[in-house]
Amino acid sequence: MSAGNVGQELKPPSPQALKPVKGMTENELHEYVAGIEGHGSQVTGVVGYFYEMYRREVIARVNGTPNREILEVGCGEGMMFDGTAIKPIQMDVSMRRVRFARDKGQPALCGDGYHIPFASGSFSTVLLIAMLEHTSEPWRVLAEARRVLKRGGRAIIVVPNDVTMSAGRLMLAKFPIRYPDHLTFTTPGRMHRWLADGFKVTEEFPLPFRPLPFAVNLYYFMVAEAA
Repeated sequence: MSAGNVGQELKPPSPQALKPVKGMTENELHEYVAGIEGHGSQVTGVVGYFYEMYRREVIARVNGTPNREILEVGCGEGMMFDGTAIKPIQMDVSMRRVRFARDKGQPALCGDGYHIPFASGSFSTVLLIAMLEHTSEPWRVLAEARRVLKRGGRAIIVVPNDVTMSAGRLMLAKFPIRYPDHLTFTTPGRMHRWLADGFKVTEEFPLPFRPLPFAVNLYYFMVAEAA
């Protein structure tokens, strides 16, 4: 598959194709899934509707921040800021997805959130948008985000409700019903525990239905300030 069509899904991958291979490292798993299931379907249809909802929340909070001050960890194919003037530094563990982001002119690099390749205090904003669930030790990623943030800088975080999202995938006949590279179940309670060391949560709410509890929502949106 060329870099130019990484984000296209010509036909749905089979459940067998998405079955992870035993013995894969975390990074190998993400590269494997990147070669089978692109992100194109995440910005179209009903899934795209909900994606656009949290995308607007992210954009509203980074508007006006200099591009060089924003780091997006786990950028996937670099779609978050398509059609805007916002061009953060982006990184992803999958070289395949990084190539796709670069083809669109995004300043993307290949790297994982456990070892962010920047000096301490480099950024005022770190974005962790739908990426912590793809790691087996999200608290380590948060510690790295804290390290590269300036004091008072912000981590903007979106995590999914894997239970409701799996139910949605089942209704859309997408298999396996849980994303094959989701490695950790994230909840508001767990997020607060992981953020307690080095962060102060300043904003949080579920999406798409703010008045309702996380248990019946799809996502949880958080802003945490580096203490």
